[in-house]
Amino acid sequence: MKAPFVSALLSLTLACANPTGLIGGHLAVQAAPPVLELTNQSPASIYSFTIERDAAAYTDWAPCNDPARCSPLRPGASMAVPYTQIAGYASGASEAIVYWWHLIAGGETGFRPDSIRAVVVAL
Repeated sequence: MKAPFVSALLSLTLACANPTGLIGGHLAVQAAPPVLELTNQSPASIYSFTIERDAAAYTDWAPCNDPARCSPLRPGASMAVPYTQIAGYASGASEAIVYWWHLIAGGETGFRPDSIRAVVVAL
């Protein structure tokens, strides 16, 4: 009698442990002109989109949800994003927003963002 109860309790606990599918972690962002240094400090690959802060107000974008077409930043890895590759960037820009997310199962391509986070960085 105890085995089915323990099994059911364990299943319920695991199912409710992370109901949103949100993966923890952090993306460290540092300006090192003429690039932004991004470092994945999370347990899963990170996907990102970087835009000049003022341009974010009038730009309609969607997060990439296809790992075959997106460039992942693997756990513990770093990458440099040249200022010239920041969407909407122009000389004299003072801030950028780095949007980032993890991909989890679900959605049209089989994946969807867990949550879209943002880091504002001075350029």
